Amino acid sequence: SRPSAYALTTRAMIVTILYRLENSSNSNLQSLISFTDVEPGSWYEEAVNWAAANGIITGVTDTTLVPKGKSTRAQAATMLMRYCKSN
Repeated sequence: SRPSAYALTTRAMIVTILYRLENSSNSNLQSLISFTDVEPGSWYEEAVNWAAANGIITGVTDTTLVPKGKSTRAQAATMLMRYCKSN
């Protein structure tokens, strides 16, 4: 088995990293986009709402984010670029 350092990163993990880096707390923030595949109360829900509200992440479709989907390098780079531009 490979060490976790070689584990693939999901879209939810990346936005959660950025959310924590920003030291955000958005318990009252409502997402501008309703993603049907973001589980209410999940460990990544607040981070996704924050990222969507700040234009850092968009859905794979109009209603789905695929938060547990593996992030490609292009997706990760896009999220990082949008994060940098939002600051």
